[in-house]
Amino acid sequence: MPRHKAFPPLPGVYLFKDANGQAIYVGKAKSLKNRLASYFQKNIESPKTRSLIDHYKTVEYIVTPSELEALLLEQKLIKKFKPKYNVQWRDDKRYPYLKLSINEDWPKLFLVRERENDGALYFGPYEAGSVRETIKLIGKLFLLRKCKASPLKKRKQPCLNFYMKRCLGPCTGTVSSEEYKNIVLAVAALLDGNLDETISNLEKEMQKAAKNEDFEKAAYIRNKINKIKKIHRTKPSWMPHIKAIKYEPALKELKKVLRLNKKPYRIEGFDVSNTQGAEIVASMVVFVRGELHKEDYRKFIIKTVTGPNDVASIYEVVYRRYAGTLKEKLPLPDLILIDGGKGQVESAYKAMKKAGAEIPLISLAKKEELIYSPGIEKPLKLPEVSEALKLLQRIRDESHRFAINFHRKRRGRFF
Repeated sequence: MPRHKAFPPLPGVYLFKDANGQAIYVGKAKSLKNRLASYFQKNIESPKTRSLIDHYKTVEYIVTPSELEALLLEQKLIKKFKPKYNVQWRDDKRYPYLKLSINEDWPKLFLVRERENDGALYFGPYEAGSVRETIKLIGKLFLLRKCKASPLKKRKQPCLNFYMKRCLGPCTGTVSSEEYKNIVLAVAALLDGNLDETISNLEKEMQKAAKNEDFEKAAYIRNKINKIKKIHRTKPSWMPHIKAIKYEPALKELKKVLRLNKKPYRIEGFDVSNTQGAEIVASMVVFVRGELHKEDYRKFIIKTVTGPNDVASIYEVVYRRYAGTLKEKLPLPDLILIDGGKGQVESAYKAMKKAGAEIPLISLAKKEELIYSPGIEKPLKLPEVSEALKLLQRIRDESHRFAINFHRKRRGRFF
């Protein structure tokens, strides 16, 4: 049994390890000393806790500057080590998620028991106590709406939360869509562990308020920034840098202009590369919420095509992706993007049809940046300033880069 006096009365994360040095449970605490002492009481009622104590060998801990950072580090370590008892307990009702409903125009943050594939952002799972602490803290820092209505219902008069300064009152138009979005970005960044991005988003709002001579609002945001900087006084090296929500406007625009049933959160892009028909290869890149998802990238050596025939090569790679083993190994995308024109998109469509896949499909041709869809003669041309077009260009260019690099490596074997 460890000596509890050896643990500091400070916030942090603790790891129970087995005889092999493997982490079997990770937890967080407001006071490491008090929390760890609770595990070694004489009468432990919980069978799960008794099992943990029976199987652990050592306890290690990491002190963090704040309870919030302990919460963020706990999730990071659980994802990294996948400890036995965390995995076994995560389906327990005591381990809910935080849901940030960015799939609606005026998002809110609330507790849910299960994740859904609905386009919202999910954080966790957390212990119930932790998740309520997090909501309480964020409620003090960010005045997101707390009403349950989805979508938000407009009102003539704000609710009590507005008068108690617990809500910005979007239901009455007291906050602009842009301002509210920046606050949502700050919340998402905070929950992702990226406090720098949270502060950056708030500083933009503060500068905007000062420019409009709304000095009371600017002072309020300044105080909020100072509170977060106190949390952030020592930034740990483990903090991630995720910007998933950044491309929501582009995804929303894509849904509209391509007439999709939902926002294309997962987009897979394909391209082909060869030198005069030799060493033909293809690439598949994946973007999730507008960001590179490199763990799902794939390279293909074209096997059924001879000579410089990009159309036939696209047919092979698309068929192999959606009819072969990758169909089972990887989730299906919400949109497929082919680097090319009319010929390439029609060839890809035939391959998908043969594979039995029904997924929205387009191609993006270089130079004029025209978007082609199968079965439609007239291409779509978006304005240069379009966020949707910029995202498609990034995906197209990334698939092109990935294909060329693979081709060069294979070609280099002969020199």
